[in-house]
Amino acid sequence: MRALILHGPGDLRLEDVPVPEPASGEVILAVLRALTCATDAKILRQGAHPSIAPVPVPLGHEACGVVSAVGDGAVGVSVGDLVVVANSAPCGACPPCAVGRPSLCEHITYLSGAYAEYLRVPAPIVSRNLLLVPDGLAPERAAMVEPLACAVRGVERVEAGAGDEVVVLGGGTQGTLIAGLLAVRGCVVTLCDPHEARRERAIRFGAARAMDAPRDTAAIDALRAVHGDGRGPSAVVEAVGRPETWQAAVALARPGGEVLLYGGCAPGTTVTFPTFPLHYGELSIRGSYHHTPDAVRAALAHLAADDAPYGELLGEPITLEEVPGVLTAGSGLKRPVVVR
Repeated sequence: MRALILHGPGDLRLEDVPVPEPASGEVILAVLRALTCATDAKILRQGAHPSIAPVPVPLGHEACGVVSAVGDGAVGVSVGDLVVVANSAPCGACPPCAVGRPSLCEHITYLSGAYAEYLRVPAPIVSRNLLLVPDGLAPERAAMVEPLACAVRGVERVEAGAGDEVVVLGGGTQGTLIAGLLAVRGCVVTLCDPHEARRERAIRFGAARAMDAPRDTAAIDALRAVHGDGRGPSAVVEAVGRPETWQAAVALARPGGEVLLYGGCAPGTTVTFPTFPLHYGELSIRGSYHHTPDAVRAALAHLAADDAPYGELLGEPITLEEVPGVLTAGSGLKRPVVVR
């Protein structure tokens, strides 16, 4: 079969490799659609990531396909099933899992290799995060389960509810998904992004308004002034992943408000916050990483039932041969990879 194999920073090769055979509890998927992702682009640049094995290693983690082989002991799935797979599964037994924090699992199993004709799904993922695709859901839309599940998990970490004003900083895929989910909850969402097309898209996903990204203290003060009668928004979600935007998110929040630091910054970066608003303003600051099995199921339900324009987050289809160039160039849209 053909598969894209990562050999090091910037070195992603389309190779002929053996078709995998399922071990106990495993499943093999004949991949129909994979999706490109900013995380894969970052992995390609760095040549390494905590979610993948040492190189050489197959790349890609968002996939929808047809079950082509089932290992002994795998239950609830049959050859011919159309399924979508999340890119990880928690162990269910470590201390974080035991207290209901599976996104922090100490023995998490990751999946990699979606940019291929066939994909081996590890047994823990088969048992916890391999789901049948609902009737009528297109494969490329079903493959969005993983990124949407991450957004679902992030929104779960936000306490703001119906009628509360929430500012989302960043209108990329994740910021747009978060804005849409918060709007479904009934929050009054303002999305901020420097690109007009992203701002317009946010409105179609349910944001009440969209504004330019605040670039300095004056712009942050002006943005805060138009929320909460000048006191600022109830909640701020940072979905960019830059230290300066983390700082802007804290500066925007009203006293007693909450800040979700959703965007992951580069390793080794640090942030400095003023102490006064954190202590005297009793700000609640949380992070959000990855997803959970419950979030994966909620994401699939949203994709099947919501009228949100998820297709706007997808660009033109590409082939396996085109993936390295697309990941290297970078794009604001996810590209469906047509494998067969």
